[in-house]
Amino acid sequence: MTTSQNNGSEKQTLAAADLLREYPSVWIHGAGLSGSTWQDITQDLPKAQTPDLPGHGAAPQIDPPRVEGFAEVLLHDMPEGCVLIGHSLGGMVALDMAARAPGRIAALIIVEAVPTVRDTWFQRVSAQLAAGIFSHLSPKLLAWLSGLGERGQARNEMRAQLARHSKRSLSQALYAALAYDGRAHLAEITVPTLVITGRRNRATHRGAALIAAQVPRAEHVMLGGGHMLHIDNPDGLREAINSFLHRRLP
Repeated sequence: MTTSQNNGSEKQTLAAADLLREYPSVWIHGAGLSGSTWQDITQDLPKAQTPDLPGHGAAPQIDPPRVEGFAEVLLHDMPEGCVLIGHSLGGMVALDMAARAPGRIAALIIVEAVPTVRDTWFQRVSAQLAAGIFSHLSPKLLAWLSGLGERGQARNEMRAQLARHSKRSLSQALYAALAYDGRAHLAEITVPTLVITGRRNRATHRGAALIAAQVPRAEHVMLGGGHMLHIDNPDGLREAINSFLHRRLP
């Protein structure tokens, strides 16, 4: 495992051959968002897929709502030899997909995600919300509260996307994250893996470092930005992914 820092001043130049344009890629969004959250970073990628997680966007819900079930649904349509990118809850789903089907994935990119939220402040707060307060809040108020840790466009995007979802879909995504523990499967992920965290969001740093330490072929990079890195720093995110692909893929 290697770790590096990228503060924006060491901006990498995309190689002439943009591998994200050459490889099929699947971009999995986080809880309360939808595939459209990736539009700014994928709009010029002809082979990119941005599916909605079950219960999000236009995708039907599944019962029970579990990360493993989300992974099974998305594996049906995942192209062979793809670059698999997952953000937040989508990162958990991507980890599960990579452990199940490593032979179908060329590279794995985990953005602002952890392998489990158990024994963390997020579990404690989320459990309290799920048990009581959550059921009494409107989606618009939940969206407003969820955006408090973000800035500018990232905050606006998160609040706008969350406000479009029902309380049921948001609670199911929350329960899926609370129930998942992918730590036991990290060593089974054999594909080249890049773990990316935002410097401002310290909540993911420890869990992301655990992924990078236990996945055999993983690297860890920290970029300027918060949890919504694809909004905060889309150029830096794409450059980091491309640089990794050029170094690690044939």
